[in-house]
Amino acid sequence: MNIPFPVEPATFLERPNRFVIHARLHSSGENVRAHCPNPGRMHELMIPGALVYLSAANDPARRTPYSLRFVEHPANGQLISLNTQLPNDLFAEGLRDGFFAPFNGYTNHQREVALPTGAKGVTSRIDFRLSTEEGRICWVETKSATLVHDDGRAWFPDAPTLRGRRHVEELTHLASTGVRAAVVFIIQRPDAISIAANQTTDPDFARAVVRAQRQGVEFYAYTCGVTTSRVWLEREVPVVIE
Repeated sequence: MNIPFPVEPATFLERPNRFVIHARLHSSGENVRAHCPNPGRMHELMIPGALVYLSAANDPARRTPYSLRFVEHPANGQLISLNTQLPNDLFAEGLRDGFFAPFNGYTNHQREVALPTGAKGVTSRIDFRLSTEEGRICWVETKSATLVHDDGRAWFPDAPTLRGRRHVEELTHLASTGVRAAVVFIIQRPDAISIAANQTTDPDFARAVVRAQRQGVEFYAYTCGVTTSRVWLEREVPVVIE
């Protein structure tokens, strides 16, 4: 997937809250505010002096005139995409291209669909509702992951996520009624060898994943190749459920 906006390099200075960073543009030396689209802790990435890439906002009146798009890992130089909305677009692109073998045959793809009556938390929406011409249904929730430890294992979430746990619980309910349901982790970097639920950061989410798998919810994970102009799905890696 081509990135539809230009980015420019900057030096990360500080992160006063989850949704804002301060950075110094390399081109002008100006200190600017940028929206941070990833609410995770990212302690290993958001280190003063780290190289980040920002894009200018279209709205000149916005309080944050830039958006944070990429960060270069301070320890190993790995480029990482931080756009938490991008996994949905990547998943949709992968469906069109036949990238996901587990979902081949589902010819109809709907995004942001309300859960059916009777599912737990009926006001929620799930990222994708897939269907076949014969009427088979599969509900899919995508999750963005960026945290990878030195051993190559990715972890989700990077911060406690009530919303993420609710989605897993809702899919668990659907699976218990015989409806196919899946969670797809999109790891926005290429260096992960597996992914697991982060029991230390969010034990409730980890327990919800175990219950979901027992009820038949499927879990998949895929890494991404990343440059500042393109992000693409690269390969499947195992989801370790403990």
